[in-house]
Amino acid sequence: MRVLELFSPTRREIGVSEAAADLGLPKSTISRWLSTMATAGFLDRDPTSSRYRLSTRLGVLGVLAQDSTSLQRLALVELRWLATTTEETSNFAVLVGAEALNVAAVESPRPIIQTGWVGRRLPCYATAAGKSLLAWRSVTQIRQLLPKRLPKLASRTITDIDDLIEELTQVRARGYSAAWGELEDDLAAVAAPVRDHTGLVVGAISIGAPVSRIPKQKLGSYSEPVLKAANSLSEQLGYRGGRPM
Repeated sequence: MRVLELFSPTRREIGVSEAAADLGLPKSTISRWLSTMATAGFLDRDPTSSRYRLSTRLGVLGVLAQDSTSLQRLALVELRWLATTTEETSNFAVLVGAEALNVAAVESPRPIIQTGWVGRRLPCYATAAGKSLLAWRSVTQIRQLLPKRLPKLASRTITDIDDLIEELTQVRARGYSAAWGELEDDLAAVAAPVRDHTGLVVGAISIGAPVSRIPKQKLGSYSEPVLKAANSLSEQLGYRGGRPM
């Protein structure tokens, strides 16, 4: 395992002497280890340079490891914490076309709640989660996904694509998104992006509640727990870039 950890994106091949020096072990020991790993199929040996590189078998195992780590399962842990902390319904959504698809949800413990059911699809332009899913995409991508005139769904729905793009610029600047009376007049929400190990936004964590419990001027105060949950999930997916910019 120490040998495998020597490989990196900037160090794709390694020789016996090099590995022995890094690990502080005899060349004979390292030579035996590398040879055994190559025989087992975990390393490939270049016949010309005699240097070793990771094999495609390890690549297959890496894909299996990723598939075995359910994003929804990891998200649920953060959603439960968020719902307990804020006492509001929490959701995890992914982008499907121009919609935010809820793939995990934990409902608020309070008697009057915003229902977040799994499988619900909502237009990105009118939801906090959708804005986080869109904000780190290029303007060209956003214009390709959405029409110039956006259907009005509630009293505060953003209906012009240029106004939405300006809103998404602000979302990127502050690191989280919000929607107040945009999907429904009585719905307020705050969301933050979730990133994978490459920095790509792969989802969004949000909370939703009646506007009576989250006045517009207090939307920002809910960003801290939402960001904490989203950043924690991002770190579990391998993201190490700090706050998304």
